Amino acid sequence: IGIITSQYQHSASARRLGEESNEPCPKITTDVDFNAASLESYVSKTWFVHEQAVTTYLPLERNYCVTAEYSLLQANTLWGYSIEVNNKAKNLQGEDFGGILYAAQTDPVAEPAKLEVAPGFLPRFLAGPYWILEYHEEDVEGGQEGYALIVGGQPNIRIPGGGCRTQNRFITSSGGLWIFTRSPDRNDTLIGEIKQNARTKYDLDVSVLNPVNHTAIDCGY
Repeated sequence: IGIITSQYQHSASARRLGEESNEPCPKITTDVDFNAASLESYVSKTWFVHEQAVTTYLPLERNYCVTAEYSLLQANTLWGYSIEVNNKAKNLQGEDFGGILYAAQTDPVAEPAKLEVAPGFLPRFLAGPYWILEYHEEDVEGGQEGYALIVGGQPNIRIPGGGCRTQNRFITSSGGLWIFTRSPDRNDTLIGEIKQNARTKYDLDVSVLNPVNHTAIDCGY
């Protein structure tokens, strides 16, 4: 999932973006266990998006069959991107949306779980942040389903009585919040645990999240 020209738009139950608090947002850290081997594993299989904030390139009506596929490039692009990102989504009528973006780690050594995502023609300084807060690969024997929690950069807007979200920029955006799993089948227990952790550990405003439907139409998987 890319983070280009995006902005949070939330469900009717969520608070409006204009209602901001003066209370600062805590500095969040990405997955401390993420490394080069983690990246190879992370991009190895399809991710199914089960919760996401509305963005300008993915409005609420396209919250069907949303997936993200990543692949490591054999050589970096002209602008230094090293990962190809293939986003797919549908609307209720089954129309296809999405496209190819590119990504690179901001600092592969110091902060390997922080990536930058953009269309391939944009230089990296215009790319949007894509931070992997939590990543766990599936463990069939242990009964663990693979999942990831992604945020579009450092949250810096606090909603009164609630958590924090990111501030958008003019050309690109640091907005975005996603919950991925490795299965198209929705696991409400797991998703609930991830959202709870997003609130308590990272102080995120999860009211911006909306469910993605993988069963209402034919997704092809």
